Amino acid sequence: MNWVHKDSPTKRNEKIKFVRHIYNLKNGNHFVRYVNESTHLGIRPIKYLKQLGILIAEGPAESVALIEQHPDVEHAEADVRIHITEPQVESKILRLQEVPWGIDRIEARRVWKRTSGAGVKVAVVDTGISTQHPAFAANYRGGVNVLSPMFPPEDYNGHGTHVAGIIGGNALDLGVIGVAPSCSLYAVKAFNRKGSANLSDLLTAINWCIKNKMNIINMSFGMEKLSEALKQAIQIAYAKGIIMVAATGNKGLIGHVDFPARYEETIAVTSVSPQDAMSSFSNQGTRMDLAAPGEKILSAWLNQSRKEMSGTSMAVPHVSGTIALMLSLSSKLSPEEIRSILRRTSQKMESLARVGVVNAYQAIRYLENTKSKSNFR
Repeated sequence: MNWVHKDSPTKRNEKIKFVRHIYNLKNGNHFVRYVNESTHLGIRPIKYLKQLGILIAEGPAESVALIEQHPDVEHAEADVRIHITEPQVESKILRLQEVPWGIDRIEARRVWKRTSGAGVKVAVVDTGISTQHPAFAANYRGGVNVLSPMFPPEDYNGHGTHVAGIIGGNALDLGVIGVAPSCSLYAVKAFNRKGSANLSDLLTAINWCIKNKMNIINMSFGMEKLSEALKQAIQIAYAKGIIMVAATGNKGLIGHVDFPARYEETIAVTSVSPQDAMSSFSNQGTRMDLAAPGEKILSAWLNQSRKEMSGTSMAVPHVSGTIALMLSLSSKLSPEEIRSILRRTSQKMESLARVGVVNAYQAIRYLENTKSKSNFR
């Protein structure tokens, strides 16, 4: 092991600081050798994400620095904490509505006689889904609890349930109806009840989505700093044909879009108000693809209830649901074909200089009109 410095072992009786790292391994790596040599340095493998070629491990800080230089390592980075971009909760008394305003704004129900998303698998990478909510009785298909794999992906925060309701909720009598009420919803619980997750948890979630052949990944979260490991995971999922939709962020920043929305492989979504104005909390930048309703959005909540919330987190599922409608009609559409159709058919507004508002009806209409005479399948 000529790559190991002779002073690498931690001295006895010295207090050891353990850190967790993420290792992107090179193609053609000698995995068994790498693990054995890492273990020799006191590094403990936690999990290997086969779909991504990523190993998550922890060990003494000194040893971690050395193993980063191993010939089988392409890139290494520290595991960091990520938080859901905090939405605003509306506290006013809610009126029972037939259809939430966002669903009407994107004209989703105009296409439900032709498509409501049946057969499309949508992964909600979030805080889980409240599985006993009547809004999901017909189309919840299970999932995974990345944080505690022996337990179901039950939601104890509410964010994931709210997002899932916008995508595919189906309880019109409660005023909860999603864009694609017949799609198959999967809870991929990577965020805890406080709305935070480790980067390694998100990588594990994407790995699960690839392995289980999800069609769409809804990412109503963001981080400010670039992660090479997350970028690689996004690129691998993209190459598999998975469409990923992500939030631009909720800090009201101009010229800044959060990751993973900033990665070019994702569809980046910002928020608009009922008055078709850019939401004051929305991050904006050149890496925006679409806008969608994100203020005062009524959807499912914990304890079989409902709640209004605002945030780019609420805008993203309007787009994810629209994509489910499209894939239900034409399952072979690539991520770039989807992006092209959505941008081409979005509604351009004078108040929105850079992006248009997603329009499900126009997207489906365009798809049907071009299906037989273009490359769109």
